[in-house]
Amino acid sequence: MSRVAVVTGAAGAIGSAVCRRLSAGGDTVVGLDAADGAVVDAVETIACDISDAESVTAAFDAIRDRHGHPNVLVNSAGITGAGGVEEESPEDWRRILDVNLTGAYLCTRQVIAGMRAAGEGRIVNIASVNGRFGGSPLSGPAYAASKGGLITLTRFLALHHATDNITVNAVAPGPHDTPMWQALDPAWRERILATVPGDAPGDPDDLAAMVDFLCGPHAGYITGATIDVNGGQWMG
Repeated sequence: MSRVAVVTGAAGAIGSAVCRRLSAGGDTVVGLDAADGAVVDAVETIACDISDAESVTAAFDAIRDRHGHPNVLVNSAGITGAGGVEEESPEDWRRILDVNLTGAYLCTRQVIAGMRAAGEGRIVNIASVNGRFGGSPLSGPAYAASKGGLITLTRFLALHHATDNITVNAVAPGPHDTPMWQALDPAWRERILATVPGDAPGDPDDLAAMVDFLCGPHAGYITGATIDVNGGQWMG
């Protein structure tokens, strides 16, 4: 039976790969993206500022009206910063936390009741290796803190909703072929690539396959986990 899957950050490199993968598997996929008019390979996309509670409520109301309650949620939206605490402004700090962490919280609140009523659900949060090792001036403090917070939120939700048969997991990517990666100085890219296996940076389509697995029938006994897909940058 076709599920209803919602993917945030749907126009991004990872979000769009996840949309394609879930759609190819037969799910009805709805993408949420801040960019008005974003198009993701014929997947229905709704403009939504996931950091804004009213915008999130309106988007999920529309999804429920058109398709019913979501069975799958992938929180993929994210923005990055740079520098240290002295360079990253309070405004940037708040905006990054609002999108990366509060956005996942707001979207998750919208799906829990429907998943509980259905007796099952799958939630996957896209974290980052920066949430594992503490980040760097390439990520900025807010990005690292928000992704670390997302990993902890994953554990909380997994524990709190285990008896509802809702699994909640995170994926923590390392270097992947995304605009964030391409924006790095070439010298930095070379330094990072020197520390990981030869097949790098990672392919967003391969990462989407991991997300698809965590959303699928063979991952029902996996919850509260953070799957590290980073070429060995972090071995926790």
